[in-house]
Amino acid sequence: MTRPAVSVVVPFAGTREQATAVLAMLHSLDTRPDDELILADNSGTAPPLAAAEFLGRATPRVVPAGGEASASRARNAGAAAATRDWILFLDADVIAPGDLLDRFFAEPIADTAGAVTGDIAGIPDTRTLAARYGTARNFLGQRSHVNNPYRPRASSANLLVRRVAFEQVGGYTEGIWAAEDTDFTWRLQDAGWTLGFNPDAVVKHAYRETLRGLGKQWRGYAAGARWLSERYPDFKPDPGLNRGVRLVLRRLRIGPGVASRADGRSAASSASLTRRDRLEFLFVQCYLALEEQIGLRRSNAVKPRHRAGRGAA
Repeated sequence: MTRPAVSVVVPFAGTREQATAVLAMLHSLDTRPDDELILADNSGTAPPLAAAEFLGRATPRVVPAGGEASASRARNAGAAAATRDWILFLDADVIAPGDLLDRFFAEPIADTAGAVTGDIAGIPDTRTLAARYGTARNFLGQRSHVNNPYRPRASSANLLVRRVAFEQVGGYTEGIWAAEDTDFTWRLQDAGWTLGFNPDAVVKHAYRETLRGLGKQWRGYAAGARWLSERYPDFKPDPGLNRGVRLVLRRLRIGPGVASRADGRSAASSASLTRRDRLEFLFVQCYLALEEQIGLRRSNAVKPRHRAGRGAA
């Protein structure tokens, strides 16, 4: 099939071993010599690589992304080094199929689309309660996010962006810890672009393995939601406590309740859960609701750099 050349950009902050794994993932993509594979190193730990061609494919290269420790800074640095008309942002903790680029362009993309989000599926993991919860809920699934009642939004873990649109809005907002991808896709729409959704361009994502890690992620989401509400006055965060009340009301046959999965497959998911799963997941939801309340009261500003920053969702 014919498709345009693409610059694939991965923001990264981690160890040298983790960087090597991400570079291997990039090299596994089915690319062409005119594609670009860029790891934007926000921690200074990635091994240096020279840009070259290998067996008719693009070879990954490392681009320094100094300054603040944030995914926004790394994505912007990677985009600045990219030269193609399309930029595919992937997070460092996803597993992408080899034909991901072809999947994005399997169908014509509307001229009005400033970005197209692929979907995100959890990697099945039953080793810990946190991992089981994340996989079952799949809260990074993009189906409900592009159907958000306020306006469509998307994660940057698997987001194809038109370069001209990226440059028009000035890239990602720096200086913030979370919600930079929602803010980016909303600013695209404010500039007159649309956000597309390609459910066939799917990457896999490993959810947090510990409740502590999951709680930290939820605090970040909540801090980001509060920041969004300040930036977009019509947007109102929907904390877990509110959703819990609606869930109880639904059980009492009052009100619509809530979906249990971000990918819109709540009925199938609920049917497959055991009684033990339901009880354990209820505990996790209560724990996350408390973490969310803490996050809603915290700043969304990037913390001073004293350790490696955040490079993935």
